[in-house]
Amino acid sequence: MKTMNSILVLIAVIVLACSSPDSRDKKQTNGDSVKVFTDECSDLYLFDGSYISLEENILIKMTETPKTDFTKCSKFAHRFENPISDTVEANGFMYCLENNKDKKKYKMHIYKDGKLTKTVDLPVENPLPEVHEYYIHLLPYKNDVIMFMEDMYTTHYFVCKYNSDGDLLLRKDIEHTYITHPNSNENHYNRYLYYFGLTSNQMIFTSHIAFADKFKTILLSMDDFAITEYDKTAHGVILDENEEKLIGFVNEDEGHFTVYMTDNSKYEFDIKYGNPGCDFILKDSLLYIANYHPIATGSSLHCFDFKTKKMKWTADVLQVNASHSEYWNKVTLSIYKSKIIMQGDEASGSYLQIFDAESGKRLAHFGNVGLGME
Repeated sequence: MKTMNSILVLIAVIVLACSSPDSRDKKQTNGDSVKVFTDECSDLYLFDGSYISLEENILIKMTETPKTDFTKCSKFAHRFENPISDTVEANGFMYCLENNKDKKKYKMHIYKDGKLTKTVDLPVENPLPEVHEYYIHLLPYKNDVIMFMEDMYTTHYFVCKYNSDGDLLLRKDIEHTYITHPNSNENHYNRYLYYFGLTSNQMIFTSHIAFADKFKTILLSMDDFAITEYDKTAHGVILDENEEKLIGFVNEDEGHFTVYMTDNSKYEFDIKYGNPGCDFILKDSLLYIANYHPIATGSSLHCFDFKTKKMKWTADVLQVNASHSEYWNKVTLSIYKSKIIMQGDEASGSYLQIFDAESGKRLAHFGNVGLGME
């Protein structure tokens, strides 16, 4: 008899919903390329349906919609997007999933100019077990598409890369669950690994921050499917200053944070009332840290200096301070010139706060924490 706590799976999806990087291959919009990726491509920041001037720290009334804005054209654009879906476009082809448990159909359809060119059978068990529940996702990468899937009642992710002809180019199976046998007639499924996010060329999987008893972080190269493993849980990842390559990840334990860099350097710091959710930006040896809990209200902002190995400042972040039995929370950081932009999205509302990167002083705030300049 198989036993599995499906509630843990649901909570895991919520807790691991941190901001995550994605592919840098952007679409063309109305003939205008938005692939700029500089800090100052636009001073307009789209927030809650309105535009904020990052230069003047004020709300702007627009008479027409700009062709682009900071959240779309800056090198931080990937932090505001989620390229994973059940329908994606790559190199002029449309890829659509058919995931029908009742009809037992698990396929990927490929279209060109609205016409079906290929249907691919996905790698499900054959014959299908009586009890199964497949979760399937698509991710465009360069000229191809990556499909990754899992069955709640199996032990591995199946990650496959297909070209526009439907040819299977690469496949990698990644263990997310190990099986123990409490009784001779019982299989107990111990889930520990979950999808975490993306860099420009890697998929990240890491062990659950609350329920796993096996600690691991796996990086899968989306180019050749090579695997890099670490025996640590990643509560957050650190990218290089171009926002492309993973150069470190962070582990949190009751407010104590350990930074593991890929060059084998290590840093440690404490955050009072620290939480497991975090978003990071590295610039000029300074690590900017947004700390929050993915299923509770509240957030904080800090700056850690890699040179002195000390906390440089802690900002005064305005709080939503909501009370809710079913809560979610996500914080996204970006940088405009010498300003830290902190966007928070909670179940009870959203906010945008702007801080001076050198001192941590709050310069302006918008949304559900009020409207004003300091």
